[in-house]
Amino acid sequence: MNQSSSPCCCASLPDLAAVPMGGDGLDERVFATVENVVDHGGDAWWLYLSQCRACGQHWMIAQEERIFDEYFLRRLTVDEACRISRKGEWPVEFTSYERVLKTGHALGIRPCIFLERLSPSLVWTAEDLRKKRPDISVDEIALLLGVSATQARRLIAAASSGRGSWWQRTRHRLGW
Repeated sequence: MNQSSSPCCCASLPDLAAVPMGGDGLDERVFATVENVVDHGGDAWWLYLSQCRACGQHWMIAQEERIFDEYFLRRLTVDEACRISRKGEWPVEFTSYERVLKTGHALGIRPCIFLERLSPSLVWTAEDLRKKRPDISVDEIALLLGVSATQARRLIAAASSGRGSWWQRTRHRLGW
């Protein structure tokens, strides 16, 4: 991905890119020059603005580590980056976790396969999707998480009952 004459990968990335966490080392090459500038914070804990110190390119980055294990990057104009850093006005693409997951699917990324049926990542994500949009259907949650509708129902039940895996029960007891 990195052109030999360029110290960064920015020119070789599409305007909307998926960079896997780990694997072939693309994430290490990209983030060798791309640095965090502003965290969104609050409910959008996954979202931040970054800038490449080699070429100056700004990126809006969603760090999706629950379902896909990917960084989703959207190339920004200087004006968009200024609106984020000066006014806190973020483009909408990654402002909800549902949108982040939809981006992963639109880019053709396959969700991870979880060996634990009530994996904390799945339970927490199902719970977060329901909190953000109470009318989201079981089928929509299943699609977003890459599980069956039956499994999505189990995840929703585990999230609402506080049962689930040991991690989920511990999280619930600690009030996380």
